[in-house]
Formats: sequence, C-alpha cells, structure tokens
Amino acid sequence: MFDFVRKLNEECDVPLPQKGDQDWEFCAGDYTRTEYYIKFYKKYSDEMESGDFSDKEQLSDMIIQGIEDLLTYTDDTEYADKLWNEFRQILINDELYRNIVYWSCIGHPLENCWKITSRMRDLLRELI
Repeated sequence: MFDFVRKLNEECDVPLPQKGDQDWEFCAGDYTRTEYYIKFYKKYSDEMESGDFSDKEQLSDMIIQGIEDLLTYTDDTEYADKLWNEFRQILINDELYRNIVYWSCIGHPLENCWKITSRMRDLLRELI
C-alpha cells in the first residue's frame, strides 16, 4: 500500500502529522515548495487514493493552500499563474470537485474569501 504521507515527507520535506493534528494538509506545506508538490502529485497520481478525503484531496488542498499563500505573501503573480494553470488541469482531470467547491466559497462575498477563490469560481463555472 502506498504511504502517501511518509513518501511526501521523504521527497518533499513535508513534516509528518503529529498526534492530534488537525488540518495538517493546510498547515504542513511550504508555499515556496508548491511546484515540487505538483510534481509529486503527477509522479504518484496512479498510486494515491482517490475519493473523499483521500491522498489526492489532501495533497490538492496542500497545493491550493500553497498557491493561496504565494498570492498572499508575494507579488509573483506570474509564477502563481503558472502553478495555477498547471494544477487546474489536475483538478479537472482527477475530478477533484470537493476541493473546487470548498475553495470557491459559494455564497460568500468574494472580498471575504481567499485570493484563489475567484480562480476556483471561474473553474467551477466552466465545469457546470
């Protein structure tokens, strides 16, 4: 069986979750390494679990959080756009709809949402 968390720790230096950790996938990543997480996703996509709260969904949340942090803490929108364009295709291909809907913040004013929310809403509109 593929040990997603241990492999991510070994290859991308993501800290292992500790007992009692909540929201590990949102907190453990480092936005400066988001490109490596996308490469990891592509490399191990066939081995990772699919479905609700699966390896793919957890890693997707980590990648999305990384792009969000990049948009929040840097002015490098060109790099964020590059990562987003690469990752949005993964969201579509792997049908990661729960992640798309979650980050779209449906029913909330855009000014009260994450910076990536407008991109997620655009993607959601494309898929509907």
